[in-house]
Amino acid sequence: MRFWNKSLMARLVTYFLALSAIGVTVTTVITLAIVRNALTRSIYDRLEAVATLKEDELNRWVNDQRDEIAYLVVAPDLRADVQILSSAEEDSAKYVAAHDSILELLVEEMESHPPFSEMFLMSSVGGKVLVSTEKGNEGQYRVSDSYYTQGRLDLYIQNVYTSPQTGQPAMTISAPLRDAGGNLLGVLALHVNLERLDSIILQRAGLGNTGETYIVDRFNNFISAARSGEREYPRGVHTQGIDTALRGEDGLAQYTNYGGVPVIGVYRWMDDRETALLAEISQQEALAPVQRVAAAILASGLAIAVLLALGVFLLSRQIARPLLAINAAANQMAAGDLNAHAPELTQDEIGTLAVSFNAMTGQIHQLVDSLEQRVAERTSDLDLARQQSEKRANDLQTISEVARAVSTEVNLENLLTLVANLVSERFGFYHVGIFLSDDLNQYAVLRASNSPGGKHMIARGHKLPIGQVGIVGHVASSSQPRIALNVGEDAVYFNNPDLPETRSEMALPMTVANKIIGVLDAQSTEPSAFTHEDVSTLSILADQIGIAIENARLLEATRRSLTEAETVYRQYMQREWLRFSAEQKLVGFRYANGSSDPLQVPVELGEIAHVMEDGKIHQKEAGGEQDLAQLAVPVKMRGEVIGLLNILMPGKQRWTDDDIDIIEAVAERVALSIENARLFQTTANRAERERVISDIASKISGNIRMENILQTTAQELSQALNGTDVLIQIQTGLREESRS
Repeated sequence: MRFWNKSLMARLVTYFLALSAIGVTVTTVITLAIVRNALTRSIYDRLEAVATLKEDELNRWVNDQRDEIAYLVVAPDLRADVQILSSAEEDSAKYVAAHDSILELLVEEMESHPPFSEMFLMSSVGGKVLVSTEKGNEGQYRVSDSYYTQGRLDLYIQNVYTSPQTGQPAMTISAPLRDAGGNLLGVLALHVNLERLDSIILQRAGLGNTGETYIVDRFNNFISAARSGEREYPRGVHTQGIDTALRGEDGLAQYTNYGGVPVIGVYRWMDDRETALLAEISQQEALAPVQRVAAAILASGLAIAVLLALGVFLLSRQIARPLLAINAAANQMAAGDLNAHAPELTQDEIGTLAVSFNAMTGQIHQLVDSLEQRVAERTSDLDLARQQSEKRANDLQTISEVARAVSTEVNLENLLTLVANLVSERFGFYHVGIFLSDDLNQYAVLRASNSPGGKHMIARGHKLPIGQVGIVGHVASSSQPRIALNVGEDAVYFNNPDLPETRSEMALPMTVANKIIGVLDAQSTEPSAFTHEDVSTLSILADQIGIAIENARLLEATRRSLTEAETVYRQYMQREWLRFSAEQKLVGFRYANGSSDPLQVPVELGEIAHVMEDGKIHQKEAGGEQDLAQLAVPVKMRGEVIGLLNILMPGKQRWTDDDIDIIEAVAERVALSIENARLFQTTANRAERERVISDIASKISGNIRMENILQTTAQELSQALNGTDVLIQIQTGLREESRS
């Protein structure tokens, strides 16, 4: 280890060899990756081509069967025989002849088309099998099968499914048989033999020794025979390729197949057939060329590494000599000899290093001398940055305190005054003014200020045209903060007799939802008192103040709207109750000595009159044993007095709180019950009016003669209005003014 730390030669040789080994390794890995990717891409392309070929061939095969049945259903002889079956009795000779003729035709088609496993004809109603090449199936009903229900409508292909009759995978094609008038005569269907599908799918052209293609239905069941044995995995087969394809996705990937073998696969969803088609080949066979390439590259890399080791050793000896000389000079300098000199043995980079080393020794004297000065300057910069950070932190803390203080104030005028005073107090500003835009957005109106001069300006209605006068007007127009200093063109803004001590000014827009609602104006007695950092910090406060002002405005508007709504509702309740009381001729009831009597006229004396006036509870204590204690409680509905409960009790000196609470609770329930009764009566009256109108309208609409219509209208109106005379007059001429 000591030799390693002290020998530059050893380290150079080792480092060069390590770099060479890394280079060879990286080159080998990259080359293998490129070869593997290229080979994988080639395999994917080949599998894609095979899958496309299989899909096209499968679709052609299905379409051929579809075309055959489409040809049969338009054959005149077949339609004629089917019409006989539809009209003749089953045991008649005519029916039997037609049945045998159709059966003969279907058998001929079966013999000429090996893919057909069964052909049969179903009735137009009920789905009864009338003729079948499988004699035992005749007389069965297929009314619930999809190929029947859909085949009645149009040519239909029921993709691979599990047959309820055989329990095996099946595919059925059906088509409607119609007469010349388009009327349905029956449904012709054929079951397709899936062995031909296996012969198409199991062809392994271009798939090597381990490649295969197969089809899986949407329930993860094999449809075509698996390569390892026909339907060895009939149900519930799950692999990455199968599950992805059954989700309706096409793609390619490397995964483990149904047999647990790592494969490279291409999968696609055949929407027309409602099945997934997969083409796979084992990764071991597909990637075998990569292993051969890796062996060749590794052998070449080892040979190159040996040659590099020899060259590195010779090169290191040449490089190390001048470096060791520079190292000796550096050790002298480290020992305190700042005049040490390195020999310049070469003209290359190492020689340049020696020259640079010698120049460095001359500069070290200057660096040592200036070091203390640089340290002092850096310390000063750090102190300034710390002070600025502390100031910003304090400002943000103050902003948080101000925002928290104003967030509890909901009265707009009090809020504005509080903001002006708090900002001036916390930030030490000579003057703080809050300007709000008027309704027409033409003027910025001063609404609050902390300074005496600002209050004088408020008293005389101080306002500035937006976009024209002062920095406040410009900020209210442009929505950009602005600072005015006591120099240059900004000096004209300080000519204000109410604020004679102003030397600098800052105006910040107060925005809510990107809309300017006003300006926060701050003024100081010190020139150049504001910086851009102040603008950035205090803009946060301005936005918080704007939100608080807008919230106060919204609360005030909400309160006004609520008050107006309550007033309107009370007026409505008063009108409705006056009308209802007049219609019902109801004044009240008096209960005394075990009997109740209706009131003829309202009682408006004593405590009763007071309750009706102010809507409050009034009570009167008994003056003696013979006197009556009186309690008058208003009956209110949503704050509106609609009546009262007046209670007189002998021998009671005063009413207790429990007595009053009980009577108040009863009054509340009386109000609710009376209101429900009024609403029910109103609804019943409206329903009665609608019924009368509907009856009259229905009787009028049944007549088509003018005389009957008018007579019926007059009679019904008279009856509805309790015998009132009704006159209906038709305008027979034009008015004079219309003639002119």
